[in-house]
Amino acid sequence: MKKTTKILTIILFIGLFSCVFKNENQEYAEMLIEKVETFKKENNRLPKNVSEFGFTEFMDSPAFYQIENDSTYIVWYGLSVGESKIYRSSTKKWTKEG
Repeated sequence: MKKTTKILTIILFIGLFSCVFKNENQEYAEMLIEKVETFKKENNRLPKNVSEFGFTEFMDSPAFYQIENDSTYIVWYGLSVGESKIYRSSTKKWTKEG
């Protein structure tokens, strides 16, 4: 009985931790989108990278910005190995890919 309780507790903890982690990534990604849209409105162009609005992007950043062309961009973050959640400015929608 104790072993089953421990296993269930560990599974619950991992599940809760992954939900919190994904929510933090989502919140950061949504903040990036707001920054990009504000920059675009003020400068009549998309930023070349996040440093143009004062951010630094690292390999382990919660989310990433990528310009696609003069008028569209994506913001994305990883969900698991080979799976990402991607916001496309052209559709203004989030999709899961991978």
